[in-house]
Amino acid sequence: MGGRDEGVITLNIIIVIIIAIVLCIAVAIASFSYVLRAFNSIDAVLDRVLAKDASLRSEVTNEDRISKLIHKANRIMDMHVSEAVQASQEKEIIQGFISDMSHQMKTPLSGISMYADLLIEGNTTKEEQQEFLSRIKSGTDNLEWLMNCLIKMSRLEVGAVQLAPVCQNIRQTVTNAIGNVYAAASKKSIDIVTDDLDDISLLHDRRWTLEAITNILENAVKYSGEEGKIHVSVLPMSMHTKITITDYGIGIDKSEWNLIFKRFYRGACAKAADGAGLGLYLATIIMEKQGGYIMVDSVPEKHTTFSLFFQNCLS
Repeated sequence: MGGRDEGVITLNIIIVIIIAIVLCIAVAIASFSYVLRAFNSIDAVLDRVLAKDASLRSEVTNEDRISKLIHKANRIMDMHVSEAVQASQEKEIIQGFISDMSHQMKTPLSGISMYADLLIEGNTTKEEQQEFLSRIKSGTDNLEWLMNCLIKMSRLEVGAVQLAPVCQNIRQTVTNAIGNVYAAASKKSIDIVTDDLDDISLLHDRRWTLEAITNILENAVKYSGEEGKIHVSVLPMSMHTKITITDYGIGIDKSEWNLIFKRFYRGACAKAADGAGLGLYLATIIMEKQGGYIMVDSVPEKHTTFSLFFQNCLS
């Protein structure tokens, strides 16, 4: 009896092992089939992504995993489209920038070349030589100023320069900016009038804010007549503090109020004066990078007011 029982037990063990092997093989086959179907599905979806199949966006399936895969594939396609659009826009910006820059540099370079040729020919009087040299000097100064503006603009646009706004006295910044344009204003007998500037601490980067305010003051001097006046004031508000700069020169038509802040744009009334259309653009970038903004109000032949809004410091 003992040998018979042992034989039954051995047979049962063999049967169990066979069943386990069969189950393992079945599971392996099923798993392989599932993985193969999954890879085939992924391969099919990726082929459609590569082919930019638009119908993929509206496709509906009852399989949860395939549905998730299609959803992610659509997101990848959207990212690809977005990156392509961004690259195209950046290319257009660069092309426009190069075109505008070459246009701005053409006039002073042409003048320098022409006057240099006249001097080389030698058929000029001493007075003409002095005049031509003076104009060459003026042209090179304009080019230097333009290149400095372009460098500042490009560094700000690409983030090579990070502004560091901190709470500090705005009166010192405004006073320094007025000092930067004082000589030019004196030449035209322009009086710069300031209200009593309170000792207000505002969130700003002094170096770059000085650049922004100086640019606006330079425009005010440039487009004001002889013996004119420029008025500067500071007005504290609940969330911001407003600095206004008002001149009583040629003014700006309302149709150009938004355009004047664009790069290289010059208003119809401003084209007679020297300039490249970069000052207000730079000022706008500087203000935006420290949480502020600029607005304009103007009546042609009467006045122009630029308002710079700075964030107040938290108490």
